[in-house]
Amino acid sequence: MLFALTTSALNIILPLIFAYRSRGFWLKSHHFYEQPMVKSTYDYVFIAETEDPSISIVCGNGNIMHFDELCSEVQIQEFDNNKDTINDIISFKLKLNVPENHTIMSVVLILALDFYLLTVCPLQMQALGVINKEFSIPASGLKYHGNLEFYQTSHLPCLRHHIDTTYNTSLLNSMNKNQDITIDYILESYFTRDVLSQMNPMFVRSKHGHTGILDFELFLKIPEVKVLYIPSLLQELKWAWPQYLSLVIVFYWIIHKIKSFVFRNRLLMAWEIIPWKTIDNK
Repeated sequence: MLFALTTSALNIILPLIFAYRSRGFWLKSHHFYEQPMVKSTYDYVFIAETEDPSISIVCGNGNIMHFDELCSEVQIQEFDNNKDTINDIISFKLKLNVPENHTIMSVVLILALDFYLLTVCPLQMQALGVINKEFSIPASGLKYHGNLEFYQTSHLPCLRHHIDTTYNTSLLNSMNKNQDITIDYILESYFTRDVLSQMNPMFVRSKHGHTGILDFELFLKIPEVKVLYIPSLLQELKWAWPQYLSLVIVFYWIIHKIKSFVFRNRLLMAWEIIPWKTIDNK
């Protein structure tokens, strides 16, 4: 009786120990792919620096700063190519009138975006698209094609029936116009986040020449992104159960062979009882 109980307990405990010690038993991290819903908030900051450090052209809207007259045309458009109600491309176009006797040496664009994840781990945050380009010779235009990527330094909590709005605050509109706002302050505050978006350039082309105008064009593509999250307890059990069950079958076969050997060779005193078999009395 004791031998049977011991072998049964070993058949339950040993597979658990082997599965746990072999690593990968508990699912501590998981991921999914999703095309995020990204919309422009139509807030932006555009800075063009000249060869004179004291002269910079700053354009923006909303509560950020006043619109500079040198930024003559600004156009922001959203395109849903496959008609699935999720934007595939966001374009930003700006025409800058370059002051006479000055040359544009670098440009910085900060474009505010609404970023949503809707399926496995609902997320709503205010994201930024940041572009920085320096010119070695006088430029008359810049065309930028890139992807919007999702960057994480920690996993999303992924709570049931809960939308994560931890970073749903705009770094642009939350600032007071009287505050000493700098590009470094905005970017440092943004890049300290655990979850953010970033630009990945695919094709960048600059035009050169003294034309008095700088044409800036951005075409931002929104592909599927990989999202890391912390799985729930039920998902961990679904992952661990097949591993444990497969080892239970193997250990059951091994222990059954050991029990058969022990009883067949009468290493322990035992009786085989077959209740449905009767003895004929003669």
